[in-house]
Amino acid sequence: MIKFNRVNYFKFVLSLFFIVFFIFVIANADLFENNPEQLTINSGFIQGDDGVSYDINLDNINIDVDTNNNGIIEYTVQTWDTLLKIAGVFWTTVSSIQKENNLKKDAVEPGQVLKVSNQVDGILYTLKWKTNVVVFANKYNLNLQDLMTLNYVQDETEIFSPGQEIFINITKDKAYELWLLEKPKPEIIPKSTITYRPTINKSGKVIAKVTKKTSTIIASADDEGDGTDVKGTIISKRTYTKKISNGFYAWYCTWYAAIISPNIFPYINETTQDRPFGGDAKNWCANAKKAGFRVWQKPSVGALIVYARMKSSSAGHVGKVINYYPDDWKMIIRDMNFLGKFIVTERREDTNNSKISCYIYGK
Repeated sequence: MIKFNRVNYFKFVLSLFFIVFFIFVIANADLFENNPEQLTINSGFIQGDDGVSYDINLDNINIDVDTNNNGIIEYTVQTWDTLLKIAGVFWTTVSSIQKENNLKKDAVEPGQVLKVSNQVDGILYTLKWKTNVVVFANKYNLNLQDLMTLNYVQDETEIFSPGQEIFINITKDKAYELWLLEKPKPEIIPKSTITYRPTINKSGKVIAKVTKKTSTIIASADDEGDGTDVKGTIISKRTYTKKISNGFYAWYCTWYAAIISPNIFPYINETTQDRPFGGDAKNWCANAKKAGFRVWQKPSVGALIVYARMKSSSAGHVGKVINYYPDDWKMIIRDMNFLGKFIVTERREDTNNSKISCYIYGK
């Protein structure tokens, strides 16, 4: 027989208490859920449209413009920086930074000064089917890290949709080689017939017979040019690195467009703005309309101008109309990142540019 002394009694009561408490917790589990932790947001963070924040100090960025109107960026590495993080912030690739700085390894050190190229060569590709970013990269032997960085993909499980445009940092010739693009067949264009008149000397003798010459030239359907004289459209350019937090990436066209449009993105204080809508520039027409702003197809001074595409960017582009000349079908646009990161330009634009999606006005 077991003796039930005071020690055994205490153990029994203690065990019973824990059993009852455990049953209570299970029965009332919902009382312990939905109790979010209070987070303090650091206003020094630059937040992108994808919700990812990057602690980038603008004082560590030095910007200039070379004689070819290309942006020159020097970035001083901060503690905890990685090449992948830096590439993501400046919309370039790890391999590009390594090549620009002759880096043999991925590691960087605080205080190290890196040159960040403003130009990323590549193609815009329209997806024909639904696929995963990793599957797509493996299928065409593409650099997965570069593909994710250049298209703001944060998760390897992300799915590309049919009709979606993505930027791939390869040449067209390489795309043909990988069978990513189908090389167009050469088009034979007949050249106009040229008739040569005879030359007759003073005696009336023909010294050159009348001849007809017909030839053909082969032109590739891949030859293209937008006919835009970029230098001819630029009126002025300057750098801008003021610390303003509005929910968009610093140096993006969306970031600067919000800064110079307080009627749409009102200032909460001197360095912080409210963001009534976000998204890539190409989505601003729909997002602004949904947020209650007037969206129209006619330009006006003070309106935001939205482009579906601009140069090599599949994210679109946005600027602000500062002058409008309806009789000449011309306007003056102020924007950022047309020439390079943190570079503000004022430039001429045609009102009939087919890449213009809409104009956004205040409410």
